[in-house]
Amino acid sequence: VGLLKLGTTWPLPPKLMENYLSRSDKILVVEEVIPFLEDNVKIVAAELGSKIGFKTFFGKKDGAIPMTGELNPDLVATSISKILEVDYEPVSETYLTRAKALAGPGAPGRDLTFCPGCPHRASFWSIHNILQLDNRDGFVCGDIGCYSLGMLPCGFRTLRTLHAMGSGAGLASGFGKLKMFGMDQPVLATVGDSTFFHAVLPALINAVHHRSDITLVILDNSGTAMTGFQSHPGLPVDAMGDVAPYIDIVSVCEAIGAKVAVCDPFDLEKTEKILLDLIEDEEGVKVLVLKQICALSPEKKGKKMYDVAIDQEICLGENCGCNRLCTRVFKCPGFIWDKERGVSTIDEVICAGCGVCVSICPAGAITKKEAA
Repeated sequence: VGLLKLGTTWPLPPKLMENYLSRSDKILVVEEVIPFLEDNVKIVAAELGSKIGFKTFFGKKDGAIPMTGELNPDLVATSISKILEVDYEPVSETYLTRAKALAGPGAPGRDLTFCPGCPHRASFWSIHNILQLDNRDGFVCGDIGCYSLGMLPCGFRTLRTLHAMGSGAGLASGFGKLKMFGMDQPVLATVGDSTFFHAVLPALINAVHHRSDITLVILDNSGTAMTGFQSHPGLPVDAMGDVAPYIDIVSVCEAIGAKVAVCDPFDLEKTEKILLDLIEDEEGVKVLVLKQICALSPEKKGKKMYDVAIDQEICLGENCGCNRLCTRVFKCPGFIWDKERGVSTIDEVICAGCGVCVSICPAGAITKKEAA
């Protein structure tokens, strides 16, 4: 029995596939979820038919591999034994039941969350706060990126829509025309800098053209952070890492005809003031560029802006008036709740030193000083 483990599943490597398929008469494709590889390996085999000859395939399509559920070595061994017509005794139901019971607790559950020092946490904190202060039930249309987490508790459940890339600004553009029907709710959309260039420009142009009353918040963290910091037209390097002319987001938005403001999301007070002013301005399309580099970017990773500390004599814990605002609501992973002492502490190992938490503590227990 030969084994081919694909390092790159798509596109399939044709020469490698030809090499391995030519050695076997029967091929079992083992994969979870839908039979994507199975279908495409068959296509490759058909195209190479004159070179490799006829092959018999097994997988999810013929039931050799279950279409649903999670795979395990015993299921795969059972499938191989049936194909080779050899005896194999699968593990007993008693063993499976016990194994599931032991594996059940596993690791403790953990919410999806933004990284320590992520500018998006600060951005959504400000957006959430100003919508509460405005008190007109404003809402935010989301988009595809790290900031999609804005739908979850780590983003304070700020996003109301999340569909395809570029859809946030498009939906907001439509909602921004409903004032003529009596809708007074502020309409916002959030997009990343990479998504802005990839899919948002047509929607923004359309919004300006139709005089939609929306506020577009561009979360500019200087890269395609979610998928590995690939470059985009707003950066001074191209896909090969060579120096290239960059397209300035602010200049593009101004050229289209939008009103534009720029701010550092780590400055919560300034960000909230600008946002409030923008959503109260009823004149068409407004854009706020919140510019702060991703905490995990190669330029920033491991370089703290501030050393952050919590004065545990001042920390009120459960009695701060917000029932542990820092660890329960703001939820930066850089916080640790000391259950025995009833106070919060800073995890110095993962704290990125952004200093934003200093602005959110109602007791003023969190302090910062410039890192050495």
